[in-house]
Amino acid sequence: MRRIGLAFLLIAAGLVWEAVPAGAVAQRAGSGAVTSAISAGIKHTCALLSNGTAKCWGGNSQGELGNGTTTDSSTPVLVSGLTNAVAIAADAYAHSCALLSSGSAKCWGNNGSGELGNGTKNSSSTPVVVFGLTNAVAITAGGAHSCAVLADGTAKCWGDNNFGQLGNGTRTGSAHPVVVSGLTNAVAITTQADHSCALLADGTARCWGANNDGQLGNGTRTSASTPVMVSGLTNAVTITAGGAHSCAVLADGTARCWGFNNFGQLGNGTMDDASTPVVVSGLTNAVTITGGTYHSCASVANGTARCWGVNTDGELGNGTVTSASTPVVVSGLSNAVAVTVGLDDSCALLASGSAECWGWNEFGQLGNGTTNSSSTPVAVSGLSVGSRGVAISAGGQHSCALLANAAAKCWGANGNGQLGNGTLVDSSTPVVVKGIASAVAIATGDQHSCVLQAYGIARCWGANGRGQLGNGTLTDSSTQVVVSGLVTAVAITAGGDHTCAVSANGTAKCWGANASGQLGNGTLTDSSTPVVVSGLTNAVAIAADGDHTCAVSANGTAKCWGANASGQLGNGTLTDSATPVVVSGLTNAVAIAADGDHTCAVSANGTAKCWGANASGQLGNGTLTDSATPVVVSGLTNAAGIAGGSVHSCAVLANGIAKCWGANASGQLGNGTLTDSSTPVVVSGFVTAVPIAAGGDHSCAVLANGFAECWGNNANGQLGNGTTTDAHTPVVVTGI
Repeated sequence: MRRIGLAFLLIAAGLVWEAVPAGAVAQRAGSGAVTSAISAGIKHTCALLSNGTAKCWGGNSQGELGNGTTTDSSTPVLVSGLTNAVAIAADAYAHSCALLSSGSAKCWGNNGSGELGNGTKNSSSTPVVVFGLTNAVAITAGGAHSCAVLADGTAKCWGDNNFGQLGNGTRTGSAHPVVVSGLTNAVAITTQADHSCALLADGTARCWGANNDGQLGNGTRTSASTPVMVSGLTNAVTITAGGAHSCAVLADGTARCWGFNNFGQLGNGTMDDASTPVVVSGLTNAVTITGGTYHSCASVANGTARCWGVNTDGELGNGTVTSASTPVVVSGLSNAVAVTVGLDDSCALLASGSAECWGWNEFGQLGNGTTNSSSTPVAVSGLSVGSRGVAISAGGQHSCALLANAAAKCWGANGNGQLGNGTLVDSSTPVVVKGIASAVAIATGDQHSCVLQAYGIARCWGANGRGQLGNGTLTDSSTQVVVSGLVTAVAITAGGDHTCAVSANGTAKCWGANASGQLGNGTLTDSSTPVVVSGLTNAVAIAADGDHTCAVSANGTAKCWGANASGQLGNGTLTDSATPVVVSGLTNAVAIAADGDHTCAVSANGTAKCWGANASGQLGNGTLTDSATPVVVSGLTNAAGIAGGSVHSCAVLANGIAKCWGANASGQLGNGTLTDSSTPVVVSGFVTAVPIAAGGDHSCAVLANGFAECWGNNANGQLGNGTTTDAHTPVVVTGI
């Protein structure tokens, strides 16, 4: 059974959030980047809600809670007048910042050094606009300075600059953003007291500012007012700045830290400072990392968390107040997707969208309505960051959704572990994929699933007999594994037994089955690690089915490769090709979907074309005749997205209506009948679809309110409504 491999990139800013620490990156969705949902400062914490508002709690002497007062609060309070926020960051001292969907930013709280960025040094207990900041995709709040990454990979900082932490080659502070010198290709930025660091697209890092403890990681203790390279750090995927130390997680799930270590915050079993990165002892499968003033924490792929360093207030969360120079397990924490660290407290965001905190609580920064410290996690009162769906993908007999908190859930068949919850048991309701955080796109194959994470790495799980998980083995995995050597991906797709990703430079890589040349590297040899697709440049979107793959280029043309017995490559022939060939007569394409033995694309004007097999009318042109070149889908206008199932296709229109066409034996067209249709029919019952997905014999959509609905075949519970009964019209997915 073949199904869509279309990756659902999040093109609407503000739809995905991930927890990151104070001083860590918080990025805007829509660039393949992750955004922050929770962030802890020195005595306060802030969380972004799924409706674009925010709440903060804890100390408020400088107005850092943003509610127009300077009164502390031990429970979350709403930040005044903040809407359309897509990321949030709380600093090490007393200010907070939020990134807006427009690419601008607002900050509030203390402003003695100009850290609010509005051109003044007047503190504000409500958000003020950062002067002249546009096209920002990431924001961070440090001790008394702030920084942002822009869409072009450059960065700007503002506020205190006594140690050169603004990175502009001076020691002069600025109350408005200044350009960080010589920094390009940045994908993440992090700040703390007196230094800043950026992660680059190639997996290396640069730091600048104070370096008296080696926190810049370049082997010296000399401060730098412009970025210097962190020595020996490669394949980094996340980065964080602590008080006077820094840490990074690598693509293999290990971590490195450098800088001040008097309390064991480097995690290498010593208390010796290090001016170059050292390995965090015994930490594997790390997903995110955060550095506080004197301790550090990491979330782990199995949903637990580890912390190390000072523990006088229980900030390590293991039920003791004993410091540790190697990671210890945070007690009772499961389904954590990220952690954030303040001065002497820590918090975790859970897959459910709730949060728990532990450690020092004098100002109510644990958010549980008390000022009592706790050495184990306690629930933040009345806070739900949100677990609504933002993207969805339908596989052969399973489905997966990306959630607003950047976690993932899957449901349906699980014989090969494709649900990612560590079991092989089918589930007719969504289960949490273990260890997924910072996800920005999701894709499902016949019996495997993948997510693309922030900073361009990918993780896959499920069947792996042809190497489709990309980790260099042929062993199935019921929990996620990292795709080897992939660090700059911006789009991902899963086919029948192969997977592909587009890189930031417009090239593409594929891995897995290759009997028909679907990997596109000019051979017919399977590969369990990514191989480069030959001659493909400027790709911006990619889609895979069982035996062929297609990509759209930035100029609106498309190329396909692999099997072509039904003309699914669209070049006017029926000849297979192990390298990309141009789809004939297709221009202005903006989205593409491949499945079964057919392919479809949406053009910029909202029309759609399909090509390949058509025995069930899946090309949508009113005939049952195959076509080796694109034909217009009849009567379809204002299409905003497209999906291909085994022998059917679906599109979502700009007004939220969905239409499907082709085979309908299981009700996968969603119009209440079992009658095939060679032209589009309206899916019954909703008019607010955002993304849409078509699987083997079922279809799914996420609605504008974050709920998900599915319809069609349900033999394995792939509709997610708690039954195994087929549905000819959409049914609500439970728990999304």
